[in-house]
Amino acid sequence: MALYSLCGRCGTKIQYRTRYCDRCKTKEDAERIEMNKARSKKYNSDRYLRDKANEDRIRMFYVSNDWRKKRYEIIRRDNDECVICKALCKFIPIEDVHHIIPMTKDFSKRLDNDNLIGLCKYHHQQIHYHNIDNKDKLNKYVNQLINSDKFVKKLLNINIQK
Repeated sequence: MALYSLCGRCGTKIQYRTRYCDRCKTKEDAERIEMNKARSKKYNSDRYLRDKANEDRIRMFYVSNDWRKKRYEIIRRDNDECVICKALCKFIPIEDVHHIIPMTKDFSKRLDNDNLIGLCKYHHQQIHYHNIDNKDKLNKYVNQLINSDKFVKKLLNINIQK
C-alpha cells in the first residue's frame, strides 16, 4: 500500500515525500525563475550605476604615484598591522588600505590621512559586506567585535557573563 500526503499549495493527494503536485510544481518553478530574473536585473542595474560612478578619475587614481606614496605612508603609520586585528590583540599584516568614506561619495578625501586605514583582506571584505562607510559605523563595528571576542575580554580582564 502506497503512502500519500497533500500538496502544499492546492491540497490534492500526492505521493508521500513530495512537496507539490505536478501542476503546482511547474508554477513554483516559474515563480522561482521570475524571482531570480528580477534579482539579477536589480543586481546588474546597481552594478552599472556603481561602475558609472567609478569614472576614469577613480580608476586612474589607484595607479597614480600619489596613491602609492600615500598607501605606503598609511602602512608605515599603522606599523604594518591591521587596525581591527590590532584592536582584537591579533597581529596580522596590512594587505589593503581602505577609504572609510568611499571616493564615490567624497573624492576630495582620497588622500586624507583620517579617511584611510590599513586592513587585512578579511576585515576589508567584512567592512564592504556590512556597508560601513563612516567613522561612527566603523567604531561601532570594532566595539562589537571586541565585545564578542572572549579572548580579548579575558586579556583585558573584563568580566564575562555566561
